[in-house]
Amino acid sequence: MTTPRTVDEVFVAAAGRDAAAVHLILPDGRAASYGETLARARRLAGVLAAAGIRPGDRVAAFMRTARELHETYIACGLAGAIAVPVNGLNTARENGLLFADCTPAGLIVETSMLDRVPAEILPGSLGLRLVTQGTASGWRSYDGALEASRELARPGLSRPGDAGLIIYSSGTTGTPKGIVLGQQALVDNALMASGVLGYRADDRFLTILPAYSSFGYSFDFLQAALAGSSTVMTPAFNAAAAVELIERHRVTCLAGVPTMFVRMAEHMAGRDLTCLRLIDVGGGPVPEKLKQDLRTALGCETVESYGLTEISPVASVQKPGAPTRPGSCGPPLPGIGARVVDEADRDVPPGQPGELIFRCRTLMLGYWKQPELTERTLRGGWLHSGDIGTIDEAGNLYILDRLKDMIVTSGNNVYPKEVENVIFDHPAVQSVAVVGLPDEVRGENVHAFVVLAPGAHTTAEAIVEHCRRNLARFKVPRGVTFIDELPLTGSGKIRRFLLRELAKATPAGRGAAR
Repeated sequence: MTTPRTVDEVFVAAAGRDAAAVHLILPDGRAASYGETLARARRLAGVLAAAGIRPGDRVAAFMRTARELHETYIACGLAGAIAVPVNGLNTARENGLLFADCTPAGLIVETSMLDRVPAEILPGSLGLRLVTQGTASGWRSYDGALEASRELARPGLSRPGDAGLIIYSSGTTGTPKGIVLGQQALVDNALMASGVLGYRADDRFLTILPAYSSFGYSFDFLQAALAGSSTVMTPAFNAAAAVELIERHRVTCLAGVPTMFVRMAEHMAGRDLTCLRLIDVGGGPVPEKLKQDLRTALGCETVESYGLTEISPVASVQKPGAPTRPGSCGPPLPGIGARVVDEADRDVPPGQPGELIFRCRTLMLGYWKQPELTERTLRGGWLHSGDIGTIDEAGNLYILDRLKDMIVTSGNNVYPKEVENVIFDHPAVQSVAVVGLPDEVRGENVHAFVVLAPGAHTTAEAIVEHCRRNLARFKVPRGVTFIDELPLTGSGKIRRFLLRELAKATPAGRGAAR
């Protein structure tokens, strides 16, 4: 069979192999086959076409993880439209800016989230308004529209080089931007990653990642479909519920971010999780201790991957079964070139830190309506990631931190990940984030925000003393603030800029300065 080159072709191929194979296990326990998913997507494509949506038009989808979001992705491919998944945590203000930027021709919204859709700023050209999981005045029912629709007469209007997806950055910097990804780039990246990870038709995934994130889109949507695997759908991440679903549905593969697995660990005692065979953890700095704890507690292979939406989105992954290299997120995927460069884009020696840059066929098409930023980011044909890392002699990548998150204190560079890994080793700590705070003398001070493990107790002085024993003096936090939870994006990444704002408002917080 011909290798798929567009997102819709992935599902046409999956249904062609076995239309009766289970694709989705829905929250109510019902199963939907690959044939059923494709048929519903074809009818949705007919709805889009009947509403006047043409190739290249944008269709925004504001909902939690749901079958309707998966169907929207496929239908947009069939109709040649560009899918724009909207972060389910967005406020009305954030959505207003996003809709004004991408000017969608169609909008699909979960009924419970309509209060965050500012009707007054929606463009007058909006030709289609659908609501899922309920009804609302002035909106068409998603299921009703599908029932009344015919399949699109000429499906498969997307071409491999067309834009297939616009994902707006989830806001770790507070300045979202639309990242435009191509149809074939999305499929090729998923093929490359799933080939290394070895997913199989008898695997079962669980959507702990939101399907509107590039990580969730790639792993639980595209990679699972390429393998013909089934996926258990859960609308939003809940640690206790996720563990229960793994046991009940015998989930074999999980992809998620570190904070998710830290929270899930609290609920694993007494559960039969022997079904798990592979965990991929990424989407942010991953403490080596966390990977070791998961391997020990669950007895399953645990690997780390690294990526960014601009690369569609996976750049590197540890190969299951290969010898582990502590701190590494594996070599680049086959076909991806990687370099480490200084501020003048000159290569640095192996093992020396610098900015990671990449070149491959799965790079983004660009930032939506931002040609100058696109040119700057893709200068010289290389994607400049903004991440600081190293590459060892064997070609393995090590991520130190975001370039903008690096702390410079008294002329010394401090990478938050290194400090976070040390604090994470403290037995009372559940999770931690380290940021730099302005200081007139030192430039910046290292400051730690700590979430304690349930029932645990410690002091800021004890955390600082733990760091003194394990870090050079200039890396030791000069302040520690205990908080109930870290502010996260919808995809589970730490919103460091919010922590900096919190520290400005309450410099001492609930901790103590050294």
